[in-house]
Amino acid sequence: MTTPQLLSPEFTGIDDLTLAEVDAKLKEHQQLLQVLLQSPGSMLSYLPQNDSALVAQADAQQDAEQLFQQAVALSQQQHGHQAATFYCRAAYAGHLQAQVQLGHCYLKGAGVPKSAVLAYSWFILAALQQDKTAEQACTVLCKHLTAVDQQQAQQLAAERFEKITLQNNK
Repeated sequence: MTTPQLLSPEFTGIDDLTLAEVDAKLKEHQQLLQVLLQSPGSMLSYLPQNDSALVAQADAQQDAEQLFQQAVALSQQQHGHQAATFYCRAAYAGHLQAQVQLGHCYLKGAGVPKSAVLAYSWFILAALQQDKTAEQACTVLCKHLTAVDQQQAQQLAAERFEKITLQNNK
């Protein structure tokens, strides 16, 4: 479905889209975010940065790695809720593997409420960064989620993308 078709008076919403069309839209949005993520320079170089911002970003990445390592240790000790909390903090700090692991936590209900929609939203963010595990998870989950669930997950991923971007470029 093209943009003019989406804007036409006959289009009444997501219910008019087939699953294939929703999947195509998801791929379009993923490609757009992927272009933004792969911009030259920093991970999100389309935002203005200065030297102090680059130093702060490096510190944030180190902090995110420490949070992720704490989550891994807690997970190995079977402290699911605490591990999920640290995965979440690292994921919001932009840590790729934390985003993937948080997606798995939501998928399994490990330390967090079980939610395929929330899992899918985290997998989308990680897949945009070329994570193969997340890409596979998106492919599988897409087949099991309704179009409305997929749209909700995409919206959550977009909101999280903005939050992560703004938070990591202060």
